[in-house]
Amino acid sequence: MALASVAFAISAFSVAAIISGINLKTVSKDKTRAKTLGVIVTLAGISIFLASLLLIITTPYGTAYPAANVELMFSLLMLIFSFVWITFGMTLLYNWNMQFIGDMTMVLFVFNVIAMIALFSWNSGYAVYSLADFAIVEVTLFSYLLDEVGFFALTHGKMKATVQSAFLVVSGVLSILLAVTASGIIPL
Repeated sequence: MALASVAFAISAFSVAAIISGINLKTVSKDKTRAKTLGVIVTLAGISIFLASLLLIITTPYGTAYPAANVELMFSLLMLIFSFVWITFGMTLLYNWNMQFIGDMTMVLFVFNVIAMIALFSWNSGYAVYSLADFAIVEVTLFSYLLDEVGFFALTHGKMKATVQSAFLVVSGVLSILLAVTASGIIPL
């Protein structure tokens, strides 16, 4: 699919998700670790934001239907992801209330579900992706749903950090797979 900006964003997300997953449990006890993770997550959020803009500006799929719709959908998802990660990072840096992060992820959850359904529809009618690429995209998007629900549950005291940590590491690893296949580095 040769979408460099998507690979760029997903790579930034992968780093932030895996590092967050590994360190999520300890940052609540160690403010220095929280601030360091906050910087990493904020930088990832900024990278995702820039990639969102790049995707819209370069339109690598083109401007016809459904290409423009796929590009817009991914750009919107990346934009909202960037807001969540930047806010999460700033919250870690300044020790702000984490519940708002959980609330933001539920908005992202809605967009993510819409994206999964729309992508399924577009791929069914127009074969936007090969079957292997499509499966990787959908499984990865599903893992993001777990991250989003996990952030909500964690920030509202309904889940332990170890569960969310596992969700983040898994989605980070899946995102690496998505980044290298969706960008065309490893063609499927």
